[in-house]
Amino acid sequence: MECEEAKFGLYALLDDELDVAKNLEILSHLEGCPACQRELELDERLKVLVREQLSACSPSSQLWAKVARQIEQETEEGRHPWEAFSKLWPKARLFQAALAGLAVVVVFSVSLLLIHSREAPSLLVDELVKDHIRSVTKESGPVDVLSADLAEIVQHFRAKFPFPSSVPVLVHEGSRLVGGSFCQLGETKGIRFTYELGNGRTVSLYQLERSERTPFPRPGSGHLYVGQPQGPGLVLWGDEGFLYALVAELPPEDLQRLASHMGGI
Repeated sequence: MECEEAKFGLYALLDDELDVAKNLEILSHLEGCPACQRELELDERLKVLVREQLSACSPSSQLWAKVARQIEQETEEGRHPWEAFSKLWPKARLFQAALAGLAVVVVFSVSLLLIHSREAPSLLVDELVKDHIRSVTKESGPVDVLSADLAEIVQHFRAKFPFPSSVPVLVHEGSRLVGGSFCQLGETKGIRFTYELGNGRTVSLYQLERSERTPFPRPGSGHLYVGQPQGPGLVLWGDEGFLYALVAELPPEDLQRLASHMGGI
């Protein structure tokens, strides 16, 4: 991939709009291209600045009241003869200015809502990565229930989490179940199953409740979301009732390989 092509995809990368193949292609390019890495950092800063500016623009009650009064006044004045209207031209200009200002505020508000809705995936991804990092750096160990028996872990947390009939299992040569933990990621409840691989890497396998706050990926789409250009990698997918994620200090292609070895009991 050339730099020019990669730069066209950076905004989509920041907005989580790329499919898995294109995501991996751009991330691979970024690893070896300092210029595109700087471009990505600049785009991210610009996005933050725009979000801060938009969040400062909210219509005040005084503006709404002023516009309402002006509309009522202009409605009455519209019935006057032309001579009277010529005297009221400054007021009409004032109304036009107020209406234009209101339109700008409405556009900014809608844009802010769109930005927030598109950032929902990023918020959950950040929470998943932070939870994984906290677990692997805990002095007491990465799990609340130390057990290689999946049924024992499920039974321990059944009162806190509505397990479905099938529970995810990492079926990969050299992987070992260490234990499980209950996790609360904002308003999203879930269970973290911790695995160790033969190379000593720790992998967090999450099963999360699907809610209005976490509507992605679409059920049955088979879509995988690959995130985090830096730090732990993440793969995310879902079904009708639950979301699933793998988080580890592994390249995206290795995480996808692990995701392809998922089973259930």
